[in-house]
Amino acid sequence: MKVKMNKKVIVSILVVVLIGVISGGVYAYQSKVEHDKQVKLEHDKDYRKLEKNADEAVQLAYNSRKNEDIENANKSIEKLKKSDQKTLKEKIEKLDKLLSEINSTKVAVKKADFSKTEADLLNAQKAIDSLKDEYQVKNKSIFQENLNNIKKAIADEKARAEQEAKIKAEQETKVKAEQERKALEQASGLNQNNVFDYIKKFLVMRGYNPDDYILNNPIGNGPQAPTETRASDTPSSFDVKYQEKDGTGAGMFRVTKTLDGQIQVVKYVGSNFDTDGIGFVSLS
Repeated sequence: MKVKMNKKVIVSILVVVLIGVISGGVYAYQSKVEHDKQVKLEHDKDYRKLEKNADEAVQLAYNSRKNEDIENANKSIEKLKKSDQKTLKEKIEKLDKLLSEINSTKVAVKKADFSKTEADLLNAQKAIDSLKDEYQVKNKSIFQENLNNIKKAIADEKARAEQEAKIKAEQETKVKAEQERKALEQASGLNQNNVFDYIKKFLVMRGYNPDDYILNNPIGNGPQAPTETRASDTPSSFDVKYQEKDGTGAGMFRVTKTLDGQIQVVKYVGSNFDTDGIGFVSLS
């Protein structure tokens, strides 16, 4: 009887122990599952943070365009799974391409500004026209404005140089004309300043009073102009219209240096030659 009771006690103890072991095992398993689940959640949370950091790094690189930020973006992308890197890497590659085009255009515009040659101006314009991405719009506008200013400065400088050359040529022409005029006056002994003296001398020679005549400004004919043939080759001549103060007549005097060097005065009444109105005059 006593042995039988001991067996029951032992069995009971074993059952209790077994239940405890089973309960402990179940609890341990549940704890491990819960732990693994928590670890996975933490890992997923950390990875999402890595993804977010990579996205933000790429966006910062686009905004700042700094090499340092582009390098950091590449480093952030490398921390992701290979399958998650593709899209972000393509964005960075596109950014590199866009920035390279912008930099090449900047160099082309600077070269055009330095050289001012037609070839470099055309190359700069082609580079600007090649910027077609929306990301490059602001740069394109700035480059075009700069190139337009360069072209305007070149055009202004060309116009200024042409104007200076024109003024210089005109001045040289005037100087040459004055020199030829003086040479002509010296060679002919007849000029705009003394033509009235010859007419007045002629009138006195013909018995007229010079004070009875109103003489208009002399008009040089042909060779008297400085750019025409010199007086040593062709006679110089002046036409001077007149009116008589008493209103009785009007006409013209023609004063000419002839080929033999004499000064001849011819008087016209109206449009007719005055038969008494021709003679050679000397102021000496």
